[in-house]
Amino acid sequence: MVGFKDSGKTRVVEALVRELVGRGFRVGTLKHTAESVLLDTPGKDTWRHRKAGSGATGILHGRGSAFFVDRALTVREAVAVLGELDFVVTEGFKSVESVAKLVVPRVEGEVGELSDGLEIGVVDVDGRGVRGGGGVPVIPLGDAGGLADVVEERVFPVLPGLDCRGCGFDSCLEFGRALLAGEAELGACVGFGSGFSLRVDGEEVVLGPFVQEVTRSVVLGLLSSFKGVGRLGRVELSFEVGDGV
Repeated sequence: MVGFKDSGKTRVVEALVRELVGRGFRVGTLKHTAESVLLDTPGKDTWRHRKAGSGATGILHGRGSAFFVDRALTVREAVAVLGELDFVVTEGFKSVESVAKLVVPRVEGEVGELSDGLEIGVVDVDGRGVRGGGGVPVIPLGDAGGLADVVEERVFPVLPGLDCRGCGFDSCLEFGRALLAGEAELGACVGFGSGFSLRVDGEEVVLGPFVQEVTRSVVLGLLSSFKGVGRLGRVELSFEVGDGV
Protein backbone atom coordinates (compact mmCIF):
# COMPACT_ATOMS: atom_id res chain seq x y z
CA MET A 1 0.00 0.00 0.00
CA VAL A 2 1.77 3.17 -1.15
CA GLY A 3 0.62 6.76 -0.90
CA PHE A 4 1.52 10.10 0.60
CA LYS A 5 0.59 11.21 4.12
CA ASP A 6 -3.15 11.26 4.90
CA SER A 7 -4.10 9.48 1.68
CA GLY A 8 -6.11 6.81 3.52
CA LYS A 9 -3.60 3.96 3.32
CA THR A 10 -4.43 2.60 6.76
CA ARG A 11 -8.14 2.47 5.94
CA VAL A 12 -7.33 0.46 2.82
CA VAL A 13 -5.09 -1.88 4.82
CA GLU A 14 -7.91 -2.44 7.34
CA ALA A 15 -10.43 -3.23 4.61
CA LEU A 16 -8.09 -5.59 2.76
CA VAL A 17 -6.97 -7.43 5.90
CA ARG A 18 -10.56 -7.98 7.04
CA GLU A 19 -11.54 -9.34 3.62
CA LEU A 20 -8.56 -11.68 3.29
CA VAL A 21 -8.99 -12.98 6.86
CA GLY A 22 -12.69 -13.49 6.12
CA ARG A 23 -11.66 -15.68 3.19
CA GLY A 24 -9.67 -17.90 5.53
CA PHE A 25 -6.16 -16.58 4.85
CA ARG A 26 -3.46 -15.96 7.45
CA VAL A 27 -2.55 -12.31 7.11
CA GLY A 28 0.21 -10.14 8.60
CA THR A 29 1.05 -6.46 8.21
CA LEU A 30 4.17 -4.31 8.06
CA LYS A 31 4.22 -0.54 8.55
CA HIS A 32 6.99 1.83 7.49
CA THR A 33 7.44 5.24 9.06
CA ALA A 34 9.95 7.99 8.41
CA GLU A 35 9.20 9.48 11.81
CA SER A 36 11.39 8.88 14.86
CA VAL A 37 8.98 7.03 17.13
CA LEU A 38 9.67 5.06 20.30
CA LEU A 39 9.53 1.31 19.72
CA ASP A 40 9.43 0.47 23.42
CA THR A 41 8.09 1.97 26.66
CA PRO A 42 10.74 3.98 28.54
CA GLY A 43 11.48 2.57 31.97
CA LYS A 44 10.08 -0.91 31.28
CA ASP A 45 12.25 -4.01 31.52
CA THR A 46 12.80 -4.48 27.77
CA TRP A 47 13.67 -0.79 27.41
CA ARG A 48 16.23 -1.17 30.22
CA HIS A 49 17.69 -4.28 28.54
CA ARG A 50 18.22 -2.28 25.34
CA LYS A 51 19.65 0.72 27.16
CA ALA A 52 22.16 -1.66 28.75
CA GLY A 53 23.41 -2.60 25.28
CA SER A 54 21.22 -5.47 24.05
CA GLY A 55 20.98 -5.27 20.25
CA ALA A 56 17.96 -7.57 20.02
CA THR A 57 15.37 -8.05 22.76
CA GLY A 58 12.19 -10.12 23.01
CA ILE A 59 9.24 -10.31 25.37
CA LEU A 60 6.97 -13.35 25.43
CA HIS A 61 3.68 -14.08 27.13
CA GLY A 62 0.88 -16.59 26.81
CA ARG A 63 -0.98 -14.77 24.04
CA GLY A 64 1.77 -13.21 21.96
CA SER A 65 5.35 -12.05 21.54
CA ALA A 66 7.19 -8.83 20.70
CA PHE A 67 10.75 -8.33 19.49
CA PHE A 68 12.89 -5.20 19.29
CA VAL A 69 15.84 -5.33 16.88
CA ASP A 70 18.12 -2.31 16.84
CA ARG A 71 18.87 -2.31 13.12
CA ALA A 72 16.84 -1.76 10.00
CA LEU A 73 15.44 -4.94 8.46
CA THR A 74 14.67 -5.42 4.80
CA VAL A 75 11.05 -6.15 3.94
CA ARG A 76 11.99 -9.74 3.14
CA GLU A 77 13.74 -10.19 6.51
CA ALA A 78 10.77 -8.69 8.35
CA VAL A 79 8.32 -10.95 6.50
CA ALA A 80 10.37 -13.98 7.59
CA VAL A 81 10.16 -12.84 11.23
CA LEU A 82 6.36 -12.64 11.02
CA GLY A 83 6.22 -16.41 10.48
CA GLU A 84 3.96 -18.63 8.37
CA LEU A 85 1.45 -16.38 6.61
CA ASP A 86 -0.44 -16.41 3.32
CA PHE A 87 -0.28 -12.64 2.76
CA VAL A 88 1.62 -9.73 4.28
CA VAL A 89 0.09 -6.30 3.68
CA THR A 90 2.65 -3.50 3.84
CA GLU A 91 1.99 0.20 4.34
CA GLY A 92 4.25 3.08 3.43
CA PHE A 93 7.18 1.42 1.62
CA LYS A 94 7.15 3.73 -1.42
CA SER A 95 10.79 3.13 -2.40
CA VAL A 96 10.78 -0.67 -2.08
CA GLU A 97 11.17 -2.30 -5.50
CA SER A 98 10.53 -5.94 -4.58
CA VAL A 99 6.76 -6.16 -3.92
CA ALA A 100 3.54 -5.66 -5.86
CA LYS A 101 1.76 -2.43 -4.89
CA LEU A 102 -1.66 -0.87 -4.52
CA VAL A 103 -1.45 2.90 -5.09
CA VAL A 104 -3.55 5.12 -2.80
CA PRO A 105 -3.49 8.68 -4.22
CA ARG A 106 -5.03 11.78 -2.67
CA VAL A 107 -5.48 13.33 -6.11
CA GLU A 108 -5.14 11.96 -9.62
CA GLY A 109 -1.74 13.56 -10.27
CA GLU A 110 -0.15 11.47 -7.53
CA VAL A 111 -0.71 8.19 -9.37
CA GLY A 112 2.22 8.86 -11.69
CA GLU A 113 4.45 9.96 -8.81
CA LEU A 114 3.79 6.72 -6.92
CA SER A 115 3.96 4.33 -9.88
CA ASP A 116 7.07 2.27 -10.61
CA GLY A 117 5.61 -0.51 -12.75
CA LEU A 118 4.83 -2.81 -9.83
CA GLU A 119 1.35 -1.43 -9.16
CA ILE A 120 -1.53 -3.91 -9.49
CA GLY A 121 -4.31 -1.46 -8.72
CA VAL A 122 -5.24 2.11 -7.77
CA VAL A 123 -7.54 2.52 -4.77
CA ASP A 124 -10.08 5.36 -4.94
CA VAL A 125 -10.74 6.47 -1.37
CA ASP A 126 -13.94 8.49 -0.81
CA GLY A 127 -14.81 8.75 -4.51
CA ARG A 128 -11.95 11.04 -5.47
CA GLY A 129 -12.35 10.23 -9.15
CA VAL A 130 -8.76 9.13 -9.67
CA ARG A 131 -7.77 7.13 -12.71
CA GLY A 132 -5.16 4.46 -13.29
CA GLY A 133 -3.23 3.91 -16.46
CA GLY A 134 -1.70 1.18 -18.54
CA GLY A 135 -4.55 -1.19 -17.79
CA VAL A 136 -4.19 -0.86 -14.01
CA PRO A 137 -7.69 -1.12 -12.49
CA VAL A 138 -9.18 1.53 -10.21
CA ILE A 139 -10.98 -0.02 -7.24
CA PRO A 140 -13.16 1.94 -4.79
CA LEU A 141 -12.36 1.50 -1.10
CA GLY A 142 -15.89 0.21 -0.56
CA ASP A 143 -15.18 -2.77 -2.81
CA ALA A 144 -13.01 -4.80 -0.42
CA GLY A 145 -13.86 -7.94 -2.35
CA GLY A 146 -12.46 -6.41 -5.54
CA LEU A 147 -9.29 -5.41 -3.72
CA ALA A 148 -8.81 -8.92 -2.37
CA ASP A 149 -9.48 -10.43 -5.82
CA VAL A 150 -6.72 -8.32 -7.38
CA VAL A 151 -4.33 -9.26 -4.57
CA GLU A 152 -5.07 -12.97 -4.89
CA GLU A 153 -4.61 -12.89 -8.65
CA ARG A 154 -1.58 -10.62 -9.05
CA VAL A 155 0.77 -10.51 -6.05
CA PHE A 156 4.04 -12.44 -5.91
CA PRO A 157 6.41 -13.34 -3.03
CA VAL A 158 8.82 -10.64 -1.84
CA LEU A 159 11.77 -10.61 -4.23
CA PRO A 160 15.31 -10.75 -2.75
CA GLY A 161 16.11 -7.17 -3.77
CA LEU A 162 19.72 -8.14 -4.55
CA ASP A 163 19.76 -7.19 -8.25
CA CYS A 164 21.98 -10.22 -8.92
CA ARG A 165 20.85 -10.59 -12.59
CA GLY A 166 20.58 -14.35 -12.16
CA CYS A 167 17.04 -14.14 -13.57
CA GLY A 168 18.25 -12.51 -16.79
CA PHE A 169 17.02 -9.03 -15.84
CA ASP A 170 19.16 -6.12 -14.66
CA SER A 171 17.26 -5.64 -11.39
CA CYS A 172 14.55 -7.10 -9.17
CA LEU A 173 12.39 -4.14 -10.21
CA GLU A 174 12.61 -5.12 -13.89
CA PHE A 175 11.99 -8.77 -13.00
CA GLY A 176 8.91 -7.81 -10.96
CA ARG A 177 7.56 -5.79 -13.88
CA ALA A 178 8.09 -8.80 -16.14
CA LEU A 179 6.26 -11.06 -13.67
CA LEU A 180 3.22 -8.78 -13.69
CA ALA A 181 3.31 -8.58 -17.49
CA GLY A 182 3.41 -12.37 -17.79
CA GLU A 183 6.86 -12.21 -19.38
CA ALA A 184 8.74 -14.08 -16.64
CA GLU A 185 8.23 -16.95 -14.21
CA LEU A 186 9.02 -16.74 -10.48
CA GLY A 187 11.21 -19.83 -10.78
CA ALA A 188 13.71 -17.80 -12.82
CA CYS A 189 14.70 -15.95 -9.62
CA VAL A 190 17.62 -17.71 -7.94
CA GLY A 191 15.96 -16.91 -4.61
CA PHE A 192 12.95 -19.08 -5.45
CA GLY A 193 13.95 -21.55 -8.13
CA SER A 194 15.04 -24.35 -5.83
CA GLY A 195 14.08 -23.07 -2.40
CA PHE A 196 17.82 -22.84 -1.66
CA SER A 197 19.22 -19.94 0.36
CA LEU A 198 22.55 -19.13 1.97
CA ARG A 199 23.18 -16.53 4.64
CA VAL A 200 26.61 -15.56 5.97
CA ASP A 201 26.67 -13.49 9.17
CA GLY A 202 23.02 -12.61 8.57
CA GLU A 203 23.51 -11.41 4.98
CA GLU A 204 21.97 -13.28 2.05
CA VAL A 205 24.45 -14.59 -0.52
CA VAL A 206 23.32 -15.19 -4.10
CA LEU A 207 24.27 -18.55 -5.59
CA GLY A 208 23.82 -19.51 -9.21
CA PRO A 209 21.66 -22.50 -10.19
CA PHE A 210 24.68 -24.80 -10.73
CA VAL A 211 26.23 -24.06 -7.31
CA GLN A 212 22.81 -24.43 -5.66
CA GLU A 213 22.28 -27.84 -7.22
CA VAL A 214 25.77 -29.11 -6.37
CA THR A 215 25.51 -27.97 -2.74
CA ARG A 216 22.00 -29.36 -2.42
CA SER A 217 23.05 -32.73 -3.85
CA VAL A 218 26.06 -33.03 -1.51
CA VAL A 219 23.99 -32.23 1.59
CA LEU A 220 21.15 -34.57 0.60
CA GLY A 221 23.64 -37.30 -0.20
CA LEU A 222 25.13 -37.03 3.29
CA LEU A 223 21.71 -37.01 4.94
CA SER A 224 20.63 -40.14 3.07
CA SER A 225 23.43 -42.06 4.80
CA PHE A 226 22.36 -41.02 8.31
CA LYS A 227 20.35 -43.43 10.42
CA GLY A 228 17.03 -42.16 11.67
CA VAL A 229 16.58 -39.56 8.93
CA GLY A 230 13.20 -40.11 7.32
CA ARG A 231 11.36 -38.23 4.57
CA LEU A 232 12.89 -34.77 4.15
CA GLY A 233 10.89 -31.58 3.92
CA ARG A 234 13.09 -28.65 4.95
CA VAL A 235 16.79 -28.83 5.75
CA GLU A 236 18.65 -26.14 7.71
CA LEU A 237 22.41 -26.13 8.20
CA SER A 238 24.24 -23.65 10.45
CA PHE A 239 27.75 -23.64 11.88
CA GLU A 240 30.33 -21.28 13.36
CA VAL A 241 33.60 -20.68 11.52
CA GLY A 242 36.66 -21.00 13.75
CA ASP A 243 39.33 -18.30 14.04
CA GLY A 244 41.85 -20.44 12.18
CA VAL A 245 39.73 -20.76 9.04
